[in-house]
Amino acid sequence: MTPHNSSALILDTPQDLLLTIPFLLGFHPQDSLIVLSLTSERRLARVMRAELAVLHERDSARELIGALAWQNIEGVMLVAYTNGAGLSFLEICENEIRSAGFSLMESIVVTETDWISRLCEGECGSCQHQGNPLPDFESSRIAAEHVIRGHVMPCASEHDLAATLAQVGGASVPTDERPALPVAAAHLRSVWERWQATRALLPSDVGPTLAALENLALRDYAITIHSNEQLTAAVELWRTLLAHAPCGYRAPVACLLSATSYEAGEGGLARLALDEAIKDDPAYSLARLLNRVMEAGWPPEAFTRMRHELAEKLEALVEVAA
Repeated sequence: MTPHNSSALILDTPQDLLLTIPFLLGFHPQDSLIVLSLTSERRLARVMRAELAVLHERDSARELIGALAWQNIEGVMLVAYTNGAGLSFLEICENEIRSAGFSLMESIVVTETDWISRLCEGECGSCQHQGNPLPDFESSRIAAEHVIRGHVMPCASEHDLAATLAQVGGASVPTDERPALPVAAAHLRSVWERWQATRALLPSDVGPTLAALENLALRDYAITIHSNEQLTAAVELWRTLLAHAPCGYRAPVACLLSATSYEAGEGGLARLALDEAIKDDPAYSLARLLNRVMEAGWPPEAFTRMRHELAEKLEALVEVAA
């Protein structure tokens, strides 16, 4: 299996899959059911996470698997992280997948010490008995390749990941006359170019950048400022800027982080960033739009196409304004 945006990263074994899931979520899951849908080219289409302990298991399973119905996918893989509870929900989800006409490609149960494939037919004897030992995460090839691509190591929990988005300092945002559109666009390009070269965000740049992003055209321009190959660098720039954004200025940069991380396949970070945007401004239009498309299950590739289309329009807008 090849994850989105990682064409050279091939997942050949269940162990490779287990090592990749924390990077897709941004944290190591617990008491969770992970649903991974694949296209006919065996590319990752969508990753969803649900709690294993739910009150109405059958209704919850139908809602969860039903979210895949309109997508052009061929197979589904399930991975349950559990201390022993929640396996009835996993079994119901397996049945829902088959009823929906999808191929159930894998169903794995992960405990603190090992993993077992529920679909194994005895090809590896351990799946029928004590299970397979979990691969060492820190020293794995998969972890090394993700880090080389610019991804940060996953947090220990979703709570820890959310903590990385908390405000650590409030910048002074200029409130006087806003600079002309081409001047502000040039400032954004300068910040982006310096970030690529040094991975440094100057304190003097934080306030003017946040002020520039208050302009909706410049916010959308910022979505298009990077290439496909620079996507992980963009994620880290907006993540760093969000940590310095004061209340009232967090929604635009949180939406930028949400959109870029979703496109990069980091669904857990995308959702938490979107929560930050809505917390800052519940009526923020881009946050509401992102919430709808994520709930609808847009594939990350759709964000890439949207960004390319938007780039042409906004480049022309900036040139006209100049």
